[in-house]
Amino acid sequence: MADGSRGPQLAAILISFLVLSIISTILRCYSMGIILKRFYIEDWLAVITICFYCAYTAVGLLSVHYGVGQHVVDVPPEDRVHAVMWRWIGSLLYIMISTATKYVVGLFLLRICSHCQWQRITIWVLLAIVTVFNVMYLFFDIFSCRPIEYQWTRYADPAPEGTCNATSFATVTTYVAAFLNVVADWVLAVLPSYLVWQAKMERRKKISVSAVLALGSVASIATIVRIPYADGYLNTPDFLYNFTDLAIWSTLEIGIALTASSLATLTPLFRKIKFFSSSSRAGESGTRGTRPSYVRTGGQTQTGGRGGSAGNGGQVANLENGGFDSELELQPMERLSSGSDSRLKGAWRLDQA
Repeated sequence: MADGSRGPQLAAILISFLVLSIISTILRCYSMGIILKRFYIEDWLAVITICFYCAYTAVGLLSVHYGVGQHVVDVPPEDRVHAVMWRWIGSLLYIMISTATKYVVGLFLLRICSHCQWQRITIWVLLAIVTVFNVMYLFFDIFSCRPIEYQWTRYADPAPEGTCNATSFATVTTYVAAFLNVVADWVLAVLPSYLVWQAKMERRKKISVSAVLALGSVASIATIVRIPYADGYLNTPDFLYNFTDLAIWSTLEIGIALTASSLATLTPLFRKIKFFSSSSRAGESGTRGTRPSYVRTGGQTQTGGRGGSAGNGGQVANLENGGFDSELELQPMERLSSGSDSRLKGAWRLDQA
């Protein structure tokens, strides 16, 4: 590659985040499928999404091979066509992966908010809006040029006949998509934290539980940083080099989202390897004989001893320790969050993560 090329930098980020995403997804599968012996729809979706992410990485590496990250003057004309083609395919995969990760996080949070009707409605409405727009965004990206292959053949020498949408239209849709992704990430982070902050527990525990529930939304930081580079997708004449920053931050966005969404499900694995054992023992000495913390999620709530109860059809959330009761250490998340386990006696518990 020519001097000044940023292709190796982009390739290193592509490979690094693919490795992180695969490791976190494997750990998610082990935690849910082997330890809890439950595999929910969001877990299957995470596996499917990581397959698309593998394809995205392969396409990204091919685009680097043909010249993305290099100055146009250093790339042979025939390679420019291939570089833009693989770049275009990567943009389609990015849209699909970004949408899928919202569902991975959203479906997981729907279990956490199983008794909070307004939060469930908010999550479903948000997912519907993101889905509708991203389907339109994907459609616009596919048919931005007529014929479709003119998207990359226009850089051939000589170029065939064809037309493309105005660059301003493509830039605006990119900005809108980024804005919706940021809003979705933050809403999915704030909603479950609302329950946590209503619970009667130490501030330190509130912060730790909220952080676990919000892990899947960390990618919004990369989305925000990515916005100023949207013009780089279409900039000319040095379109291959200028695209590098957008490609890097797009990769960071979906790579972080996939990794973080899986990390949020690893509580059973951490408990199995006693990752939290020292902090748990330290907490037990100061909390023995005290009642767990509850938060109202509907109806009239009564707080009691360790088992807890919900009066008049209400549901109670025990959020003090974040995920699993000591007696139900490896109970499936759905049974705990829905209160269907008979030992919970009507209380929704997130106990001892």
